[in-house]
Amino acid sequence: MQLNPDHEGPFPLILSDPTIATTDFTDPFKFAQWYWQDLMLTHNVIIRALNAIWLNAALVLSEDEQAFVGYALATVSMIRWHHGTQETVVFPRLQSKIDMRKNMAEHLKIDKKMKEFEEHLQRVQDGAKVFDMAEILELRNSFGVPLVEHFHNEIESFRPKSLYRCSQLELTDLYTALENHKHGLRDSAHIYPFLLSAHNREVAPNWPVVPASVRWVAQHVGPYVHGHYWKFAPYTTQGQFQTYPMHEHHAL
Repeated sequence: MQLNPDHEGPFPLILSDPTIATTDFTDPFKFAQWYWQDLMLTHNVIIRALNAIWLNAALVLSEDEQAFVGYALATVSMIRWHHGTQETVVFPRLQSKIDMRKNMAEHLKIDKKMKEFEEHLQRVQDGAKVFDMAEILELRNSFGVPLVEHFHNEIESFRPKSLYRCSQLELTDLYTALENHKHGLRDSAHIYPFLLSAHNREVAPNWPVVPASVRWVAQHVGPYVHGHYWKFAPYTTQGQFQTYPMHEHHAL
């Protein structure tokens, strides 16, 4: 079986702003100008992971089934972390100036379907169900299709023209809250290797911006704690493009 190792599809990525390669994601005074780019890159990381699940599901050898399930569950963890950050840090601070209710409602709807995907994977992980590629991909599509549509639409809520409704003080408060949220992340050995291994550094070499101590854990501990997961990611944690090895299955 031959598949084109293209992590840019079948779910479409969000087209990047041409200025993104030189964006300074650490400048709090230009937060309104770059936050939507940060969001775009985060969304594309998740979209690439969903594409990697689709691409690799048909290729998984029996000895790698648990690793593949682990990678798929890591994708769920990443989505939950991202949505949780928005729901607890971003949406409440912006609601008075930008209506976030539609985004929040879509999160809740998507999470219900994603929970079915997660619970199925957990049963496979526990040995209660056998690994079934078709079932995994069906459940991935059930939440992935509305999630990707949400990702593309949500960007419009955070473009500079929208964020400029907020005062500089409000935007600085949001920037500070997001930075503090990064420092408080307990699962840095899981989330950040996921980010690094699904990000195209040629598009934005200065992203993601993470605390130095967290980046060290992500690069030097994460790959070993969950090292068998990341073979299914589009890139290594060092940023090199990779594909899960193609295998030929011979009839007995």
